[in-house]
Amino acid sequence: MLLFDVAVVGAGPAGCMAAKYAAKAGASVVLFEEHSCIGWPVACAGLLGIRALQEAELPSGRHILQDFKGASVFSPGGRRMDFKASSSKAWAVDRRLFDRALALEALKQGAELNLGSSVRRMRRAGQTWELELADGGKISCKVVISAEGVRARLARLAGIAPPQKILSGAQVEAVFQVEDQELVEVHLGASPGFFAWIVPLEKDQARIGLCSEENACHYLRAFLRRKGIRERLQGSSAALVAGGLPLGPPRRTVSHGLIAVGDSAGQVKPTSGGGIYPGLVCAKIAGGVAAAAALEGDCSSQRLSDYDRQWRAALGRELTLGMRVYKLIHMARAEQLDELVSLLARKKSLRRAIEEHGDIDRPSLLLEKIMPHLGLDGLKLMIKLLG
Repeated sequence: MLLFDVAVVGAGPAGCMAAKYAAKAGASVVLFEEHSCIGWPVACAGLLGIRALQEAELPSGRHILQDFKGASVFSPGGRRMDFKASSSKAWAVDRRLFDRALALEALKQGAELNLGSSVRRMRRAGQTWELELADGGKISCKVVISAEGVRARLARLAGIAPPQKILSGAQVEAVFQVEDQELVEVHLGASPGFFAWIVPLEKDQARIGLCSEENACHYLRAFLRRKGIRERLQGSSAALVAGGLPLGPPRRTVSHGLIAVGDSAGQVKPTSGGGIYPGLVCAKIAGGVAAAAALEGDCSSQRLSDYDRQWRAALGRELTLGMRVYKLIHMARAEQLDELVSLLARKKSLRRAIEEHGDIDRPSLLLEKIMPHLGLDGLKLMIKLLG
């Protein structure tokens, strides 16, 4: 039976980056992907900020489809606020090409990739894990990194709790009349618990999706029939994808011989639902800690808890604040959201602050910058929302 220092389960962005960093640190690494190709199925908007692209450590390439300078935000009652920076703030990517590029970087560092390999069972065998694959094959490893996604079956079997909340998500690609290719559309109140998005890919093509407390496909169908949306659809939608969006990491993201990263650990921005940036940041830490523990011969939960400490120091405050903002905005009444968007629309200094400091990867930094611009009306609205 082959023995590896580290086995990474799941070849999404977090899994590929964890494998890359574990291999860079000198560990023998195997990367398992249950599907026959990397980057499919895709269940996200594929919208990355500046920091996410930097964390990916990839040169510009065909995976980048469209750049964005801002957003149009719509309230439930139809109020609208546009903001547009002078430079690009985010990019839409082709997830298949993006994920494959990340996988190639892991392979260049010496990781071994097994496609179409689902890990069916996992059991302790002394100081190692024994993994049984769907085809009956077996491998042994010292540390498992669970990058399985929201279901995270192996992480749950190892005793890592699920995230605090899992939303239902659905998205289509459609021939669609785009108003401005440089603006993403955000539609508040389109579903219980989250919002809808329209991410332009070309002047006549967009990704349209939303998340919801439950049954996102139902709310997405209703959104596509909504006045102001249905008229812009130029035919039937295509490429429907659905999945879960985990919010709120559990108290612990390690157990004996196992680390959870990315969606498996609920490392997703609650303000936007984006998981690639936090996943990449945490994956680098996971790969380094897993490799060091395996090479030292100490894969105890106490040794691996160094990963917990490091990633929470890097992103813990951001995700905690994000959960507070999520609860504040997505539990607000429709009329309160109308008032919020109206406030943003009429305060030029506030819009300028958003345009200058907007950062989809670190929304806490933006909040610090816009607070002085809220004024008395803004403070009164915040008190209403909090009440």
